[in-house]
Amino acid sequence: MRTLFNWQSNPFAFKIQPELFVGHNDEVHKIMSGMANGCKLSLLLGPTGSGKTTMIRNILTRIQAYDGAMKIIYLQKPPKDPRDWVEIFDKIVRPGFIRSLFSKSKKLTLYDLGDHVNKNLSGRRCLLFVDEAHESSIESMEWLRTLVDHVDNLHILMAGLPVLENILKNNLETFIRRITTKIELSNLNKSETRELIKKRIESMGGNDIAPFTTETIDFIYDKTGGFPREVLRMCNELAEKAVEKNITNIDIDFVRESSTVESRISMETINELPEKQRNILELLSASGAMTPADIIKNLKGDEYKNRDNAVRAVNNLLRRLMKDKLVERKRVGKAYKYKVSTRYQTLLVKA
Repeated sequence: MRTLFNWQSNPFAFKIQPELFVGHNDEVHKIMSGMANGCKLSLLLGPTGSGKTTMIRNILTRIQAYDGAMKIIYLQKPPKDPRDWVEIFDKIVRPGFIRSLFSKSKKLTLYDLGDHVNKNLSGRRCLLFVDEAHESSIESMEWLRTLVDHVDNLHILMAGLPVLENILKNNLETFIRRITTKIELSNLNKSETRELIKKRIESMGGNDIAPFTTETIDFIYDKTGGFPREVLRMCNELAEKAVEKNITNIDIDFVRESSTVESRISMETINELPEKQRNILELLSASGAMTPADIIKNLKGDEYKNRDNAVRAVNNLLRRLMKDKLVERKRVGKAYKYKVSTRYQTLLVKA
């Protein structure tokens, strides 16, 4: 692959490269602005492969660049035993060696962790990034909520699958009330997908999107829905097939001949949708084509202030589902009827 395309290495090897992060500029700005303005708890939601970890690492890099004094904790996974928070925070705020010689020898516990962190931060800010937060235990989350309340300069960014929001709503209402910034990542658009591929190729010494053509990029976008991990996987598969056949130009004809290259988006995509989108998808699957008004009648609408509010909300959700090609619509008279796309209808029936 390196010889055929003059790459230093495979640009589509799956590894976190925050410097190559693409898209979601508004979302990054919203999170960083929230932190700068005293937001104590932010939530980042998105399906597998939507770029949550890369986004977190990108934000971490930016913050380190302008605030070297900030204490930063990055956890790839959250602790399930709440007692682990003691060691996690103690390591980052532990007093210097000389001070520790004169400090009282007292075993630190969860009950005095907040005071300990406040004392040793000495006015500095502490930023905690928790990835895969949906894997945490309820008890561990409850203690983290306690720390949010008692540590003055603590800012927490939690990232997880959309199911995390439901876990919090159902088990930790007091926790979710403290969330001041919530971001939901979806897929990249077509131009962002092109930029991701371009950045990856150029990072390994390549030129623009070569050996791919614009038509090939369009095909990749259509097949992957713009989910970064799926984009990288498909680019890697196409590049490997080109190497096998000693093809230096991956055009649309070559792609169509490679009939084994298929989208890997599956039932997992549906399961990881935000709750409201998933509810609409399941309703359409069970009931067939429906107008927005029909959908509203069959959904719990208690949370909407009035009918106009409900119509706007449901139409926005339908637009997102159409963007991800999960739903399609057809004009019937003066109204549109929505139904699950053929591919996903099959998946839902099998499930």
